Amino acid sequence: MKKLVICSSLFLAFALTAHAESVDLKTILNETSGNSPAVAKSKASYDEASWKKVETFQGFLPSLSWSVNYLTNKRYMLVDVNLGGAPVSIAQVIPTTAYTLNATLPLFDGFASTNRFLAGKKLESSAQHEHEWTQFSVKRQATLQFYRTLAAQTLKDVAEQNLKTLNDHLKDAQALKKAGIGTSYDVLRVEVQVSEAKSETLNANDNYEGAKLKLAEIIGKQNEIRDLQGKLPIIDDAVLTIIAALKPGQRTDVLALRERADSLHDLDAAAGRYWTPKLSAYGQYQYYNNINDKFNDDAAYREAYQVGLNLTWNLFDGMGSIARAGQASAQAAQVEQILKMVQIKANQDFEFWKRKFTYFKTVYTSRIVEVDKSSEAIRYAKAGRRAGTRTTTDLLDAELDLFRSRAGQINAQMGAIEALINLELASGQQLYQFN
Repeated sequence: MKKLVICSSLFLAFALTAHAESVDLKTILNETSGNSPAVAKSKASYDEASWKKVETFQGFLPSLSWSVNYLTNKRYMLVDVNLGGAPVSIAQVIPTTAYTLNATLPLFDGFASTNRFLAGKKLESSAQHEHEWTQFSVKRQATLQFYRTLAAQTLKDVAEQNLKTLNDHLKDAQALKKAGIGTSYDVLRVEVQVSEAKSETLNANDNYEGAKLKLAEIIGKQNEIRDLQGKLPIIDDAVLTIIAALKPGQRTDVLALRERADSLHDLDAAAGRYWTPKLSAYGQYQYYNNINDKFNDDAAYREAYQVGLNLTWNLFDGMGSIARAGQASAQAAQVEQILKMVQIKANQDFEFWKRKFTYFKTVYTSRIVEVDKSSEAIRYAKAGRRAGTRTTTDLLDAELDLFRSRAGQINAQMGAIEALINLELASGQQLYQFN
């Protein structure tokens, strides 16, 4: 009784551990949102763009600075003053200690600050749309890789089952040969099939482990040791109706590129204002001591201030401003061409995956029929072998056909899923709710 309790406890613990090590699609997507380096990078880019927009406020807001000067050693400049007799040299006394407060308010710069603000605003919106696109695309990639891994796991199981079946056939063939009923040809033929099945099983295992590593990469992990929980979805025919009426949508990454191009055009306009005079108001307040060298003698301190306007006209700065304007214009042209290439590829991908989905959906339907026919053929082969009208070779061929049909069904089903997800990425629209 005690042994039974211990065994039951161990079995329960093992079952709970196995259950804890499985993961479904929902968990994978949640982990992807929180751990994906691509999503984190796009979020950081959005934060950077937001701060760049804040930086453009300096063209409208006053700047305020405070400074303290204390002279540890000095030699005054002299000025000669003629008071009617011999010239007298008078030292130009400067403060030993001075507290200075400076304020500047930009008034006009040819609307360069306005263009920089508009550029920053569009760049922030572009980064936001790029972040949204990254979240969408990474989740769809994680979904696709989840089902690829699940399909690889299923194909691995099918390959292992096929190998087990062939090993059973090999034992039967060897037993029949010993009994004098079978031939060496029958044994050799099954041995060849077993050898091929072993290679396919190893390849299926490698594909499964590789798919898990790729899934871990998308999630943002070093590896993925958990087993996947779920089934490959069977996409219903209603999706075909949606796809038939589908048109390329407004992808957020394309919108982000367009806004980025507009932002660079605004920066180009801002850089082109280098020839415009700039007007600003300024003020300065000083609290200084030019009587003695003590910095803590409050009675010796005096006050001074000045307020005025400042007009600056950049006539020539060594071609620096002209070069920056040219760079901004060239950058805008580059993004315009990138946008054009992305739009062309998006339209091509849309048409390509639209056709591929229809193709794989049709192939999947035919593969289901093939699996049913192969299963029925095995039933006939077994019955025929019992009746003596079919041989072990016939049964082996029927079982190999079933294996190929099952693998073809899984590949066609996975092909339809892959085509649908890539169609979603090409159109920028969610077409199916994967569970």
